[in-house]
Amino acid sequence: MNSNYGYMSLCYHYIRPKKNLDPFPRLLGIKIDEFKEHISMIQKNFKMISLQQAEDFSHNKITLGEKLGMLITFDDGLSDHFTAAKILEKEGIKGVFFIPSCISIDNLPANPIIIHYALEIFGIARFIEQYEKSLKKFNIEKNTVKLTYISEKNDPWKIIDKIKSVFKYEFSNNDSRKILLDIYENMIFKKNPKFMETAHLTDTQIQEMIEMGHSIGYHTHSHISVAASSLNSDEFTKEMISSKKMLEKKFNIKISSFSYPYGEKKDCLSTQKLLKNTNEYKLAFTVEPKINDFSTSPFELGRYEPYSNDTTSKLKKTLMEIIKR
Repeated sequence: MNSNYGYMSLCYHYIRPKKNLDPFPRLLGIKIDEFKEHISMIQKNFKMISLQQAEDFSHNKITLGEKLGMLITFDDGLSDHFTAAKILEKEGIKGVFFIPSCISIDNLPANPIIIHYALEIFGIARFIEQYEKSLKKFNIEKNTVKLTYISEKNDPWKIIDKIKSVFKYEFSNNDSRKILLDIYENMIFKKNPKFMETAHLTDTQIQEMIEMGHSIGYHTHSHISVAASSLNSDEFTKEMISSKKMLEKKFNIKISSFSYPYGEKKDCLSTQKLLKNTNEYKLAFTVEPKINDFSTSPFELGRYEPYSNDTTSKLKKTLMEIIKR
């Protein structure tokens, strides 16, 4: 493919300090120093583009120049992203920060962030213990969502994957949110009432990032799998439309880009289905690793998610492999 006619995109989540300086060392993420090296490598090999340029490319077929473009994005509205925003600002790069509106509208954490921190702070056994209490509290049937963990027998990573999968795909959106907020209240909030400042961006930080020239995108209200959650009309409106409009009003901005939480094919709507339900967006991003060219739907754009063990050389190799496909 001619590099004039496309761009790639990266999707970052946690950007963490060195392990000995990190108060939550078991959170998986790219270390700050490694992130800086990522950015340096990317600048040498790609043309850095803004969200507006990506939109112009997708809708107006405006070419991006001699180098393949690169758009840097971040999902989940994490507090780490304020550090990343400042790093990008120093380099003259405009990032895109996809925010779940619950962190600002409700002052409550997004669904997966509750899971990550509860497991990091309390461990698997304590998490499952509180999970069972929450199921009982709300009288929710647990036959199909039983979680068990015996440290001597079970692979902890498989159990963690099972926990994440249960909340993404086994419960209704409403039940999943109720249980996770109960876990948050009884485990995390009791231990740290200022948790939101620890985990997520504050309104002040979001405003500063906007003033830096970065773009704010939308990531549903509470971070759900849009396609897999079987949302009714009211739930879809809350998760995809009305809460976004509240965020726009709060920060006096227009939000026209969206990234699908989890972002795999089973989590994303087709272009036709998205446009049938809303015309609020001009771009929608998945986590399918690919080049976005003129043939790519603006509502099925690809991104690559760097893993926590992606050194700069490994990331470069992976990006080059995607280009050669």
